[in-house]
Amino acid sequence: MLQIIEPAIEELCSAFERGGYNPTPVVDLGVLVANADGKVDDGERALLREVFQALLETKLSPNVVDALISASLEVIRAAGTAPRERLVASILQDCDASEAGLRVALAIAFASEGLSAAERGVIDRVAAAAGVPPARVDELVTEVKKHTDDGGPESARMSLVPQKKG
Repeated sequence: MLQIIEPAIEELCSAFERGGYNPTPVVDLGVLVANADGKVDDGERALLREVFQALLETKLSPNVVDALISASLEVIRAAGTAPRERLVASILQDCDASEAGLRVALAIAFASEGLSAAERGVIDRVAAAAGVPPARVDELVTEVKKHTDDGGPESARMSLVPQKKG
């Protein structure tokens, strides 16, 4: 899965930099997907923390990354899911990085517990708000799923988050 997610993260970071955005929309997108069922459990939170630290190559401590996740959750809960989905979609569209953002969201979904109906709903709404046609979303789902090993979500998680050596 790294072969699909790393280029997507690089594309997003470059697009955000060109557009004058920080990478917060990636955090929001991951939190929206993880929170699709109305809660972010400890396992999902740990996955988000690992993914954001590894893939965004942050030098931030796990506590700071966790605080970003908490802040995103608070904003989503206060403002509502739909407005945050539209905002993230608008930023992705403005940066011409909608497909990269959707790849990241799908990778996070597949690496947690597999792509649930609720997570697919979040992805479909973000895609629609970003102007990505449903047929293209289906293609992206197939593309990301293809990179998920037969080992299921844990295998996808292990391939998404680079492992520490030695």
